[in-house]
Amino acid sequence: GFIDCLSNLTITGQVSEQMFVESFEEMQRAGGYFVIVVEDLQTEAIVASGTLVVEQKFLRACGRVGHVEDIVVAKGQQGKRFGVTIVKQLMQIANVMGCYKTILDCDAENVAFYEKCGMQQKAVQMALYAPEAAHK
Repeated sequence: GFIDCLSNLTITGQVSEQMFVESFEEMQRAGGYFVIVVEDLQTEAIVASGTLVVEQKFLRACGRVGHVEDIVVAKGQQGKRFGVTIVKQLMQIANVMGCYKTILDCDAENVAFYEKCGMQQKAVQMALYAPEAAHK
């Protein structure tokens, strides 16, 4: 269910149960990963999700930055405030973790949504994608 939900956001590829468990365990070992999901209790399907990754910095007296990632609400579930609730919860976790700022990257058409969550447009994102072989 979780990977199905994420596929509403972008390409997930083929993720076996073993791959999922190994990635999850790696996130637990590394620490600083916080994943929130919303489950439809009737269908037992995950219908929304978001992740906070806390980055330790040398800047700002060795402060921390929260990175909000992979905010997704499944088709047919939008308009129920799941996305806003998840983003606000992740920002609260970032605050508790001592992050001096919380940032995220989004497409231009999603700026208004994140502004409703209390964020403001600040910078420009740059990206360099690895060759296809790296995406497995």
